Amino acid sequence: MINALENTPVRSSFCDDEDFLELIEMFVDGIEEKKVILRAASADQVEELKVLAHQMKGASAGYGFEELSQLAADLEIACKAEDQAEIERKKEIILNHMDRIVL
Repeated sequence: MINALENTPVRSSFCDDEDFLELIEMFVDGIEEKKVILRAASADQVEELKVLAHQMKGASAGYGFEELSQLAADLEIACKAEDQAEIERKKEIILNHMDRIVL
């Protein structure tokens, strides 16, 4: 179980791979834009949130952020269920997690 509300820094599981570092930096640089989009999206924008969550799920895993990938999957599931309260809760969890991402 992921404890997404803890306060420890989050790093890519590939952070020690110098060949991958530049790609990880590019991914981390894009996190701020995704946070803005997530914060601006309301729970009734289910389709947009579902697409964003699906994209984040795949990209996060590919860049070594497995926990973020799982949280994005959880958000995607909440969107598919159209459970607005759960969508808001998952958004809060994922945003907290994204705030902790470092290189």
